[in-house]
This record gives sequence, structure tokens and C-alpha cells, in this order.
Amino acid sequence: MINALKARLIQKSNYLTQSEIELLEKAIIFAEKAHHGQKRATGEPYITHPLAVCEILLEYKADITSLISALLHDVVEDTDISIHEIQLNFGKQVSTIVEGLTKVEKGLLEKEEYSAVNTEKLLTASIIDIRVAVIKIADRLHNMRTLSIKKVEKKIPYANETIIFFAPLAERLGLYKIQDELEALSFSYLNPPKSNTVQKLINNYAKKFNDIFLICSDKLQKEGNSLVIDLDWGKEPLYRSYCLLLEEHAISDLFSIKVITNLPLHCYTALGIIHNLYTPIEDQLMDNIAIVKSPFLKHLKTKVLVDNIEVNFIIQSEYDKNLNDTGVFALLKSGLSSSEITNLSRNLLGDSIHTVKSISNSPIEFYDLIAFELLQRVITVYTPKMDVISLPKGSTIIDFAFSLNSQLARCMSAAIVNGKRRPVYKVLNDMDIVEIVTTNKEMVKSDWLIHAQTSKAIKEINEFLKM
Repeated sequence: MINALKARLIQKSNYLTQSEIELLEKAIIFAEKAHHGQKRATGEPYITHPLAVCEILLEYKADITSLISALLHDVVEDTDISIHEIQLNFGKQVSTIVEGLTKVEKGLLEKEEYSAVNTEKLLTASIIDIRVAVIKIADRLHNMRTLSIKKVEKKIPYANETIIFFAPLAERLGLYKIQDELEALSFSYLNPPKSNTVQKLINNYAKKFNDIFLICSDKLQKEGNSLVIDLDWGKEPLYRSYCLLLEEHAISDLFSIKVITNLPLHCYTALGIIHNLYTPIEDQLMDNIAIVKSPFLKHLKTKVLVDNIEVNFIIQSEYDKNLNDTGVFALLKSGLSSSEITNLSRNLLGDSIHTVKSISNSPIEFYDLIAFELLQRVITVYTPKMDVISLPKGSTIIDFAFSLNSQLARCMSAAIVNGKRRPVYKVLNDMDIVEIVTTNKEMVKSDWLIHAQTSKAIKEINEFLKM
């Protein structure tokens, strides 16, 4: 089995250069020797796990540094091999990634604190090199695929942590397929009856939607000519479907017709054709090309009536579809310098990790704050000039103000939200338009800390109160 798995890895690595393939083979041999004699809970040789993690990354055509680090990610933690040996054999970048993935000694730490310490270490390392987070996500995916071997009392908390922490982290990095599988696997352990019910609902509606797609695609191909290069349909992933149904969305909301064009500009032409063919539903147009919420999620989304049935259309260019399919791997090109990797990492993760570290007093507090700020769903809020401010869902006017302009926030007395005056502690919704109302004196109060949700706002308020 191991030989077959190794052969499959080499076969899938055919996009690498010959010298890189040789490095990969060297890392396979190194990892196999290091883990010799070790077994997984499944009874399989332990080496099958790092090989499987590497294979997940090969599906995305990951760079050689990521692949080697995946093969070695447990070596320092579980064997006598040192970080220094990793660096001597495979270089500084690989050793830095492996160090970021290696858990600290547990010592006398309680389980909750131990988990929080390792999360803080993982995210701190990921700011320097995002590949630390990428490999950890792939590691979690393989562990979830083999979770059935564990006892029930271990399955539930593991699945819960996966759906709360690792799935949102995968989403942030544009690893949507991995996110979907992590959520589906977790959901199947956390609520098997609901998981099965939702899956049946999706399967039952799929045939009907396919008929709708065939009717629409025929018309679009005639109208779109060379503009539309591909048409397909898709459905929301299992767990997201469940969440949408809980919010009382119709089963039709779980399905979309996908339109792929040559260029982003053609997306708008395709939108015009769709709205000409079918009646658009008011307030259902989302433009994530002009207003970018994520570099991996650039598309137009609209909802129209097709024979009195509400149908979603998602329109994106071929280039943006590739970004959507491959996520962070589309940006992790071979040959990037350490400084380029760090810049990319900080662009993807933002300033939250540094800011939260500066205001948290313990690893557990860090975990609680970062889980909200980094992994919460993002809402888009606008200034009156239509400048975009992205915030975690649940953020208040206070958070908006400090994200916009700290000096302005200090003098804030209220805000105008969608034309109505609101107090500063009002929770904002996606697509709100917010205008800050100020006075000529500073208005910051200690009770603002109760309503502030983001680390930037909390840090700024604390600093002002200490003056």
C-alpha cells in the first residue's frame, strides 16, 4: 500500500521540474525513515498520514516547499529528528514551516490552554509563511477522513473544532473544496440525522434543477455566442445548505447556474443578457467584481424568475474561476522569496493576529478573540462616498469607526445608518451605508469596550482610556 501511495505521489508531481521531483523523493525517503515503526490509530504505518497530506496538496499543484514540508510536518514532533537536521537537509524555508507546525511541549498545561497555545503558535507562524496554515488545513482534512476509527468522545470535540476553526480558515485562504469537505465531514459526526436529511433534499431537487439548467443554457448559448465559454450548474455544499435552510431559504436557493466568460468585463455583458431573457428579482444583484470581498471570490450574482421559479446565476471570468478553484495555491508560485511569501501571508490574514496578541492576556483569550475576528463571516459596510469597510459579522458602529479613522472615532457621538440615526453600539449588517456623526470633543467611554468587537477598536479604546 505504501509503495502504491508513493508511486501515486511521484506520478501526480509531473508538473514539477526534474530536480524538484528528486527533492520530493528525498523527502519521502527521509520521512519514511524518521517514522519507521510508528503506527496510526487505524493500525496503518504512520508514514501513510504525511504521504496523504502531501497528496492533498499535489491535487492543487502546490510548490515543492509546501510538498516537502507536508511530508515532514510531524517529524520533529514525533521523532528524534531536530529542526536543525531539517534545515541542513531541506533548507531554511522548510525548517521554518515545520517549526510552525510542531506543537509545544504539553507539560502541566490543561487541555484547553494547550490547544490555545498551539493555535496561537500556528497563526503567528502563518503570518510569516501562509504555507504553515495551508499544511495544517490539509493535515486536518486527512485526519477528518480517518476520524471514524476514534471513540465517540473524541470524534465530537474534534469535529466541532474543525467546523469552528479549520473550515473558516480554509475559506479565508480560498480553499473552498477543502472547506466544503471539512464542514460536510464534521456535520456528519455532529448531527448525522440532519446531515442525511439535507443530503436527501438536495438530491431530490437536483434533477428538477438540471431540467431548468438545460432550458436556460440553450438560450444563453444562442444569445451569448463567443462571450460565454462555459455553462454549468452547482449546488451549495452540504453544511452551508443546512445553514441556509435554517435561515428559511427555499430549496432553490441552494442551486446556481454558473456562467464563465472570457474576461471580467464580459461578465457584465452576460448579466445584461440574462436580465434581458429573464425577469430579475429586485435587490438580488451582488457585484463581487467591483467590490472585492475576497481575492478568490470575484463574481456577479443575480436572481431571476425562470417559469416562475427563482434561479440564481453566478457569472465570473475564466481567470477568476481558476482563482476560485485553486485559492491560495494560485498565488503560491515557485520561486517566491521569503519576503514575498510574508507579504502574501499578511495580505491574506490581515493585521488581526498581531493586534489580538497585543491586547490578549492569555492564549485562551487570544483564541476567543481571533476566532471572532479572523474566522467570522465578513460583512461589507460602506461610507457615504461608497468606500468599502470589511468587518467581521457582529461588528458594531464602534468597530466601523475605528476601522475607518481612529481620530474620527474618538469624537463620534452617533451614526446615520441607511438614513436613520443610530447609537454607536448598533450592530451593523451587510451592505449598510454608515455616516459617522461627530462632535468637537472626544467622546470615548469605558462602556464602549462592552460593544467593541474588533481588536483594533478594543486596542484604540484601551489606549485612549489610559491617557
